[in-house]
Amino acid sequence: MYVKSLLRRSLWSLSLCFCLTAFAAAVVQADDPVKLLEKAIYLEETVGKLDEAIKGYQTVIAASKESIDSAAQAQFRIASCLAKQGKTQESNAAFQAVVDNYSQATVWVNKAKEQLPGEPKLLPVPWGDGDELHMDITLPNGMAAGRQVFRVSKVAKDGRDYWQCDNWQMVTLNGMVSRSRVDVDFESFKPIRSTWTHTLLGQADATYDQDKVTVEVAGKEKPVVLKLDKIMYDNEQCAEVLRRLPLEVGFQAEVTAVSTLVAQKVPITVSVDKKETIETPAGKFECFKIDFSIGQSFWVSSDKHRYIVRFEAGGVAANLTKVRTVQLNEKTQLDSEFVSATLPPLWHAYTPVKAKSGGTTVTHLIDSAAALDTKLISGPIDKTKKKHASPKAWLEYILEQQGKQGKHMKDFAVSDAGFKAITVDGHQGAVVQVEFTDGDKKMVGRSVAVFGKTSAVNLRFKAEKDVVEKWQPAIDEIIASLKLK
Repeated sequence: MYVKSLLRRSLWSLSLCFCLTAFAAAVVQADDPVKLLEKAIYLEETVGKLDEAIKGYQTVIAASKESIDSAAQAQFRIASCLAKQGKTQESNAAFQAVVDNYSQATVWVNKAKEQLPGEPKLLPVPWGDGDELHMDITLPNGMAAGRQVFRVSKVAKDGRDYWQCDNWQMVTLNGMVSRSRVDVDFESFKPIRSTWTHTLLGQADATYDQDKVTVEVAGKEKPVVLKLDKIMYDNEQCAEVLRRLPLEVGFQAEVTAVSTLVAQKVPITVSVDKKETIETPAGKFECFKIDFSIGQSFWVSSDKHRYIVRFEAGGVAANLTKVRTVQLNEKTQLDSEFVSATLPPLWHAYTPVKAKSGGTTVTHLIDSAAALDTKLISGPIDKTKKKHASPKAWLEYILEQQGKQGKHMKDFAVSDAGFKAITVDGHQGAVVQVEFTDGDKKMVGRSVAVFGKTSAVNLRFKAEKDVVEKWQPAIDEIIASLKLK
């Protein structure tokens, strides 16, 4: 239900609910809690001064160490005051505090439970095996900023069926890439295990049991164990949960997400106030507008597919651009004005801005694990040859520019293998590998340049050394598939 990084920090931003059970700051007089409660009730119900009443109830809580019932009633009335003020999120948190903190005061606990949004019963799945939603991210000025891909697959592991919820995100402004996967029980849709890797925030893995989730965050010595006292969903499956909610105008529910990267539970009130018609590159859709209590909005189509059509948060937006169905082992085809290529299974191509006919195009290739920084640059051969006499000369120029990037490419040098001549699709080409340091990471970059009859192509990628070695076969597969025009 959230999204990651530049986007993930703002779309899926993880805020803790306000604590509404804090002790009053003022020195509490040694009054009888019952009398204090009567005064606060008078302020609320007769005078109508809700803020003063809340302060009075907080004083009751501070003075009610021996009176659980008075404290529970005061906490309940704080929640009621907040509800009267239209503060839904704070009110729900305050009602939940009655349930969590005053279990012995059964009367007030039951009253509080009646006020809390119920856990929604999920509808049947609206997707098929291998369905993907591709969404383009934009800034408020309309500038293209990245790509989000949601995918759901039916898989079998350990003798049982699962839904596998995959999520890729790339933000081109800062080169951020994230990748997550959640294995979900096929029937109940409860999470079983998840992994989330983020180039800025790190990696987290979670294992869900009946009453707890164990979260292991990279760089932390001990795992974090969170108690699961009700149905909770992994943050990275929440897009799919949204598509299964029984949405209608007036719908409201509370969904609790487990954010594994920060190892916290995040309660979110979900509400639908209206329907809107939204038009995106994928078509025109009648949608439920869903507002989150953490300041995010989603538009989900009201048809049987329940597509996520748009989401907005923190000044950025994403719109549905394509819906497709691809099987887990199925390769996909990339075709542009100057070059075509076959991508391995679960790879995605993203071109932020389509170039005018005859112009240079930069396409980002997102691998299945979001492990590499890969770009495919293509353009007309005549413009390239005016600047560079050969593929090798073109690579030399590229390396010269990369070597000027300072702190992000320290100790930049061509590897011992140097430049090599290659043939791609029957055309002259060259390849080179470089090594450098980015922070404390030993990095490797490889670049291939090819001159065709009417097109010039440069495929380049970089990552940590062991990552490049692991993914080299996939890169070689893409190079072998290139068809220059």
